[in-house]
Amino acid sequence: MTDIASAADERAAPEAPGPGQRFGPVLLGLSAIVPPLMMLREVLRYPQMHFYDYWWVLLDITRDDGSLRPEALLGFRNEHPFVLPSLLFWLSARYGHGLNQPLGLLIIAFGVGCVLLVWALLPRTLNRWQRAGLVAAASTLVFNPHGIHNYVRSMSGASWLLALLLVLAALLAMQRQHRISAIVFGLLASISYGTSFAVWPALALVAWLRGERRRWVATPAVVGVVVVAAWFVLRGPQGGGGSTPTDDPAQALLAGLSMLGMVWTGTEPSIALIAGVAGLAVLALHGRQTSEERSSAAPWWGLVLYAVGCAVMISGSRAAFGESAGLQSRYNSMSAALWIAVLVIAVAWARWPRFRTVAVAGTVLATVALGAPMAQAVRADAPNQNLLAIAARIGHPDGFADRFPEPERLLPRLRALGHYPFSPEFTLGCPDGLEIGDRVDTATWRTPSVGNLREPRPDGRDVVLNVETDQVQGGARMLEGWAISGIERARCIAVLDQTGTVVGGGVVDIPRSDAETQTPGIEIGLGFQAVAPAQPGPLRIAFQFPDGWWIRPLTESPQVLP
Repeated sequence: MTDIASAADERAAPEAPGPGQRFGPVLLGLSAIVPPLMMLREVLRYPQMHFYDYWWVLLDITRDDGSLRPEALLGFRNEHPFVLPSLLFWLSARYGHGLNQPLGLLIIAFGVGCVLLVWALLPRTLNRWQRAGLVAAASTLVFNPHGIHNYVRSMSGASWLLALLLVLAALLAMQRQHRISAIVFGLLASISYGTSFAVWPALALVAWLRGERRRWVATPAVVGVVVVAAWFVLRGPQGGGGSTPTDDPAQALLAGLSMLGMVWTGTEPSIALIAGVAGLAVLALHGRQTSEERSSAAPWWGLVLYAVGCAVMISGSRAAFGESAGLQSRYNSMSAALWIAVLVIAVAWARWPRFRTVAVAGTVLATVALGAPMAQAVRADAPNQNLLAIAARIGHPDGFADRFPEPERLLPRLRALGHYPFSPEFTLGCPDGLEIGDRVDTATWRTPSVGNLREPRPDGRDVVLNVETDQVQGGARMLEGWAISGIERARCIAVLDQTGTVVGGGVVDIPRSDAETQTPGIEIGLGFQAVAPAQPGPLRIAFQFPDGWWIRPLTESPQVLP
């Protein structure tokens, strides 16, 4: 009888979870590491030269000798309060040689912090698989290729990702009834970027859905009103970024809704708009909840309100920039906030339980793949940033007015700070270490025939050093073309004066499909761009290939642009 009873007990006892049940959720959760690692690779591959808005802020917060103007940290940038990003810019310039990549690493840390806060906010009622899946999806959305701009151009993420991090911290604090901390985080978010003003109605909504006392519902709303009123008074008459707000409600609606749905398209505003509407519709269908469910879901509804509030503000000020105004890469964090909330609400309080896995997996796969065109567009701009660094280093960024403002004021400050490209990290990237200012003996460097600058080699292959564009813009001489030695692309470029001193340089490995059709079997990347001072006297342009240096003279009569 004892044996029979034991057997019956064994049959009635639940089976021990198998390895898949034990380790599956752990592995799924660990997959959240992949998106930040992929973005880390993008940051480390991108140039060290900062992007446009960074330079304006640096001009505002520094004196002529590069020292800090502390009062300028309290200023505004395109009407946005910009205290914390300005402080980050200054610390980077003063103690980090003004390098883009280290600041980009900090922005990745902000993104990781956002994912960890999402994990901390997840309802306790979710099982291990659901929690792991939602963390992986949140990581994918925060580090989506759509938002590559925020990381590789770190000056952008210093405001957008920092703001999202602080908003999520405020929502978590309010959910856990740390109300004063929530207000503090909200204030910090508000001095990071103007769109963070949407955190105040979001905090009020969280308090209301949780059934808090009226004073705690009213407090964030009142603080928000005071913050916005102070902003109106202090900002003064300032521009809004180059265009006036649109008075067309349809255009504003297109910009706002497409921003919310931008992760669901490559470049089509109409698809993004439909996706934005669909996301809001899913939320509307999940709107009926019990009081207990509303209390648990409060931070996610707050995150929805924050994302929608950001979309309203952005559409009101940026819609006049065209139908694609809502698809800009830097807005990814706002779209990510909405879709993280959509997924959590749809999984935790499901109306269609059978579709939860499909919804999470489909969002991850689709949004990553659809972000490829945006990411490629940002990557393709990297050579321009490298060329700007060279132009600034030689003191002639005249051809980059759309990227490098007021060089007569900015360059002395960079030199005083030891700021890139005037820091030890600057390089032309030549394997033999050739740099600007070096003087070299070119006696052993080979020169193709002067007539067509094309020299047949013993094995029948050619050397082509083709300078198609040679223009003078202000004090800069801008060069462009393509070059090949046999089947090899150039490794680096140097521009030399008549004494053999390196006075300029450039970038290589630029796709040139037209040139590549003339050289069958050659990989992409034959194009080059270079810059040198527009100084009198003959100049020569040199290319380093695996078989050594080839050099050719430049015309002494370049085209002069007005």
